[in-house]
Amino acid sequence: MRDESESSKDGNYMINKKKAVTMILLAVWIGSTLSGCTGGKDVGVDQSAEESVVESEALEDTNDSADKDTDMPVDDQTDIASVEDQSEKADSQGDSTKNENLYEKFLKNEIVATVTIESSQENEYYVPLLEKGSFYTLEQLGQRISEYFFDPEYSDKTSYDQVQYAYVNSADGAGAQKLLIKFIGLNIYAPDDDSYAVVVVSENDGKVYLTAEYECWARSSTVICSNGILSEYGSGGAGDLYGGISALLSDGTIASVYGTEDLYGWWTNYICYTYDVDQAGDSDIYQEVFGTDTSPDALIVTVYTIGSDKYYQYDIGECAEEQKVLCETYLDRCHDELGINWSLDEEVETAIQGRCAGLGISYEETMQQPELAWHVL
Repeated sequence: MRDESESSKDGNYMINKKKAVTMILLAVWIGSTLSGCTGGKDVGVDQSAEESVVESEALEDTNDSADKDTDMPVDDQTDIASVEDQSEKADSQGDSTKNENLYEKFLKNEIVATVTIESSQENEYYVPLLEKGSFYTLEQLGQRISEYFFDPEYSDKTSYDQVQYAYVNSADGAGAQKLLIKFIGLNIYAPDDDSYAVVVVSENDGKVYLTAEYECWARSSTVICSNGILSEYGSGGAGDLYGGISALLSDGTIASVYGTEDLYGWWTNYICYTYDVDQAGDSDIYQEVFGTDTSPDALIVTVYTIGSDKYYQYDIGECAEEQKVLCETYLDRCHDELGINWSLDEEVETAIQGRCAGLGISYEETMQQPELAWHVL
């Protein structure tokens, strides 16, 4: 900013300039009077001179005003530009940092999260871990976990062993990070079995919600990867193994991409009972083909559940030669009498790709399983 001496000089300059203009106009008027000036040419010249002086004065005033507006140290101008740049960067990063800040507040018990999980159980006696509409701080959520999994009547243990957390990307590419809370040591299957429950925390419009949860124990495991893909596997019995792939979506819910059930030997008769319920088929086909003395241990039937559709495949490659004829008879009767269509690999893959497209996730991503980093809270 200019000092007072500079301002004084500017003021004196303006006064002297106006005096000079006045003197010029006065001299022109006197000259015109003495010469009896009536010629348009001379008057025109005098008017042009006057207009030129006035225009020059106005231009200098405008320049002087502009100088005053921008009259600040270069460092100050640079600082303002720097602040504006930082503000723009902050706005662009706001969406990514906002979630993290809210998640940190939840981890510090500073805010509550509301449950939006829809119960998928139709059993009237089923009690969900988290009731829709309820809300918890992290500490209250831990208390609910302990209350749900530990019954003091049957166990001396009253609480989980450890809490871990992790940040994970949603699988549908929306860039929405989710917070995962894992409660370890729940004795779901047996004492000290390291079973655990994971709760998904999601941010939406400045609030946090509990949008999904899953449990893992000795015969049922789910592993979530850093790209939001979940790999699932478990056992419903010695000859009934299941698995599948799910995806954590940007709305915080978990959607199944596909599920598989591998049935071995005697367990392959399950497909008959499934179709008996849906299509009133003959559920005694297995018994009629194999009887009570034959067990096709090497026969494998795989059932894919992709969306609302089911796809069936079989494998008799390891069956003994004397059993292959019986296995083929059984499979043919399942097709002819129950309407089970045996699918090729290409059909199953196409269906999975279609399911991925419907969910907005990459088919290739479902085959990748980058490890997720968990942190002890």
